Amino acid sequence: MSKFRTVLVGAAMAATALLATPGIAQADGGCNSGEFCAYADDNGTTYRNAGNDKDWPETIQNKLDWVSNRGTGSSFAQVNIYYNENYTSAYACLGQGHDWNLRNNSHTFNWTAGNADGKGKAVHDNAASHKWVNTCGNNT
Repeated sequence: MSKFRTVLVGAAMAATALLATPGIAQADGGCNSGEFCAYADDNGTTYRNAGNDKDWPETIQNKLDWVSNRGTGSSFAQVNIYYNENYTSAYACLGQGHDWNLRNNSHTFNWTAGNADGKGKAVHDNAASHKWVNTCGNNT
C-alpha cells in the first residue's frame, strides 16, 4: 500500500470516529444566534431558548452534557445555569460565545445568591433552570 493511500485510509477512519461520537457537533448544529442551548446525550435532545426558563423540560433537566451561549448584545451577555428550578440554588455562569462540554465534570456550580444548594457540584447532569444576566458573580 502506498503512503498516499495509507494516509487517506487513516483520515477516513478518523473522520468516521468523529462522526460516530455523540456530542458537541450534533448539539451545536441547532443553536442559533441569540439563544442559550443545552444538549442531553441521554435522549439526543437539544434545548433552545432565547429567554429565561425557571423550570426546564424533563427531556433536558438533570441530563445536561453540553451548553452554549449564543447571546448577542449587552443584555444577553452571560447565562446563569442553576442547580435547582426557579433560579434558586448555586449556579454556574456561561459567558457569551462560549460552549462547555460538561462530560468531563470540569464545570461546577460556583456562584451563590443566598441558597448554596448544589455549590461545588458538577453542572453535568445537574441543572434545572437558567436566566440571562449582564455579568457573572455572586448575587447576579
